[in-house]
Amino acid sequence: MNPFIKLKIKVVLRWFGILLQGGPFRFGLKRYSSIRTICIWSEEAKLTLPILSSPLKEGKLHNLQIAITRMNNKVLFPGKIFSFWYEMGEPSIKKGFKEGRVIRGGQVSSEIAGGLCQLSGIIYYLSLELGLEILERFPHSRDLYNEDTRFTPLGTDASVVYPTKDLRIKNTLSFPLYFSWDLNESELTFRIQSPLPIKRNKLYFKQTEKNGFSNVQVFVHSETDDKLILCSSDDYKL
Repeated sequence: MNPFIKLKIKVVLRWFGILLQGGPFRFGLKRYSSIRTICIWSEEAKLTLPILSSPLKEGKLHNLQIAITRMNNKVLFPGKIFSFWYEMGEPSIKKGFKEGRVIRGGQVSSEIAGGLCQLSGIIYYLSLELGLEILERFPHSRDLYNEDTRFTPLGTDASVVYPTKDLRIKNTLSFPLYFSWDLNESELTFRIQSPLPIKRNKLYFKQTEKNGFSNVQVFVHSETDDKLILCSSDDYKL
């Protein structure tokens, strides 16, 4: 089958699935101006990750800025679902995206809109710490880094590939969340602000290596029974 036709079929199936799940009534960030009552964003959780030197870094920074502009300073209401590709749409040259680095099939390569996985990763990482419900998330297939070059703990990454691999997070809290980002040449910062405090959970990691793969399990502490709850278990090719 023609690759273009194959992609379009996948896109149609994805959007049909979104419509079946409620479409715009359940998905999407909203502009702050759409809130009828004034919210005082008195609480803030923030995560900053370094942007390290790498091939095609210039394209990555460019792509990150375009993506952030589409999502910045918006609100996720209670019960609503954040979907990375619902916010982005199809990444393309027409939208201004450039070539950036990606991992496909365990191999490093480049493609249009490459580098966005650091954005999806920081969203996933902070959402996990704040106890938001993760509906969909995919790990990368390969670990490219060592402890000196790693910008986030292994197991907290989130691979996004349009349209098949998405990052979807549900606001299960009783109040809205305000999403904002800052970007410069060396750092990416993600903030979630809220009118009420949100407990920030500590994540625990267990890593084992076998047969050329590294398995990483991520846990969060349960306050109800004082046990660790498994959040994810991922295998990475070394």
